[in-house]
Amino acid sequence: MTKRPITADDLCQFKFVGDPQVSPNKDKVAYVLTHVDQEKDGYYSYIYVTDLNGEGRKFTSHYSKDHLVKDVAPKWSPDGSSIAFRSNRTGKNQVWLLHTDGGEAVQLTDVVQGVGEFTWSPDGKQLAVTVHGELKLSTEKDEEKKDKSDVKVITRLRYKGDGVGIYNEDRKHVYLFDVETKVFTKVTAGDHDFGQARFSPDGKSLFYVGTKAEDKEWGYLPAIWKYDIASKEESLFYQGNGYVMAPSFSPDGKWLAVAGHTRGERSQGNANVLLLSVETGELKNVTEHFDYTVGNLVGVDAKYDTAEGRLIWDETSSNIYFIATVGGDCQLFKVSLDGKVSAALTPGVASVTSFDIVSDDQAVVVLATPHSTGDVVVQDLNNVKNFVQVTDWNSELYNEVHLSTPENFQYKSTDGWDIEGWVMKPYGYDEGKKYPMILQIHGGPATAYGNGLHHEMQLMAAKGYVVLYTNPRGSHGYGHDFVNAVIGDYGGMDYTDIMAGVDYALANFDYIDQEELFVTGGSYGGYMTNVIVTRTDRFKAAVTQRSICNWHSFYGTSDIGFFFTEWQHGHADLWDDYEKLIKLSPLHYARNVKTPTLILHSEQDLRCPMEQAEQWYVALKRLGVDTKLVRFPDENHDLSRSGKPKHRLERLEHLIGWFEDRRK
Repeated sequence: MTKRPITADDLCQFKFVGDPQVSPNKDKVAYVLTHVDQEKDGYYSYIYVTDLNGEGRKFTSHYSKDHLVKDVAPKWSPDGSSIAFRSNRTGKNQVWLLHTDGGEAVQLTDVVQGVGEFTWSPDGKQLAVTVHGELKLSTEKDEEKKDKSDVKVITRLRYKGDGVGIYNEDRKHVYLFDVETKVFTKVTAGDHDFGQARFSPDGKSLFYVGTKAEDKEWGYLPAIWKYDIASKEESLFYQGNGYVMAPSFSPDGKWLAVAGHTRGERSQGNANVLLLSVETGELKNVTEHFDYTVGNLVGVDAKYDTAEGRLIWDETSSNIYFIATVGGDCQLFKVSLDGKVSAALTPGVASVTSFDIVSDDQAVVVLATPHSTGDVVVQDLNNVKNFVQVTDWNSELYNEVHLSTPENFQYKSTDGWDIEGWVMKPYGYDEGKKYPMILQIHGGPATAYGNGLHHEMQLMAAKGYVVLYTNPRGSHGYGHDFVNAVIGDYGGMDYTDIMAGVDYALANFDYIDQEELFVTGGSYGGYMTNVIVTRTDRFKAAVTQRSICNWHSFYGTSDIGFFFTEWQHGHADLWDDYEKLIKLSPLHYARNVKTPTLILHSEQDLRCPMEQAEQWYVALKRLGVDTKLVRFPDENHDLSRSGKPKHRLERLEHLIGWFEDRRK
């Protein structure tokens, strides 16, 4: 039976697997399963537990008529008798506990503002949790005035964040929580933010990340702090010179591994595995000669993995497991203390979105492919080809819909640099027939297209389009120099790379109709879409999403504008380099635009603010260009990845409809 083409509504049928956590006795794994609720216009999550053969059960289940419940962040107690998890089932995120032999979940924390991160102490008697603002328990009397002002007074330079909104003056602090007595002990204090707390293996100390630097709002360089639990004394353990993520203690307590770098805040180069000696604080970069970045930078829209970034040690404190983006893949690797990095431990043409380690011979990973949003896979670490898929949540949908298979190709840019790209053939492809083509441009620029399931592209293929996407310089996955090559050269060789990819596709894939070319992209991809339509009329229509058109106003309106603008444009100063910023802005060249342009933008986008879309729309409309602006209320920069299902579907309708209306 012929499979049907995928539809926009199929986005709401996907189930998303993430955050696998192996039990202490290494025989089970807990993971999060996220569903789309189209009727309630949101997402809900439950925790499942399975053995390594795929025999599993639903571990948590809670329904609320008032809101969608998200049970996430499962963490096994050290003795394996229970799982703690974070849930919003009472309205705010609290930590809950459920015994593995069944029963009802017990609410551990009851904090008015809810809790954020949490982790177990080695003896299972305490949790380290983060709370924004001074701790306030639900049992305490609320003495706040009912007529409290809603006026916002801003004193910070970093005063807002996309997906968060305007920050209040509450800072994120670390607390110790006694599981038995339910008593909180405050660990951090002051006008600072702290998080990523980790207990030392002996349970005597707590380490966490944050900075107390006076200039932290201009150049954020986190430090790692050590807190002696018995004496309640805090000391500086390590002053970073770059970002620090995913701290992880070696089992013997001698090392603290972190993901990050030492190149200051303004760097998009490779993240490395860094080792810190617990005894001396000495730092060692063990992946210095591994020219790929730690972490998953492969961007897709059909993913909902809530796992934190992680580094995991083996039991002998000799090796650290990590994932890294390599071209269009994200694979598992391990590195020894002396810096020897293994070959990839998971297959190619796939992306590991999160993982945990069973033993030196086995890992549990969530493995996504161009035909799968990701499932739990048990991977043989001695044979990359030997793995067993233990969940298959979307099999019914996969068996019903046709998914185009991306075809990988390499091409040379005009200066000889190697660029990677993919092309997807349309549904019902008929050899000898010509098809319209949509060029997709990713955001970042320091992200990558790659081997995961991209629903939007599959939908375009289902509608009869060839889909072309590439990783021009500025993308991750091709080395430190490649990702940094875009800095100070926006709209330069990155533009050339993209257009060289179009030329290659037209010269080598004879099924593309050269008169039926379309272009779209979001964020940096939206900026490049704007650049393209100011330089060429070869595309019949364009859709620019969450884009930038004016770097000068972006500087003061984006949540990252004041440092991102200077950093990405070669230390461009707002005042001294006024002309440079204007000439890098597509708005400056709006008179060149003839291409019909649809503008999609979220009203609560604080990364690329709404004013960017408004300026671009007014300019094009005033100049007589066929233009439409679609505004999505109550959505941020992540609309296409995690926005309300209703808005995501409507976005797809506008996006593809704009092209459909202009096809011959």
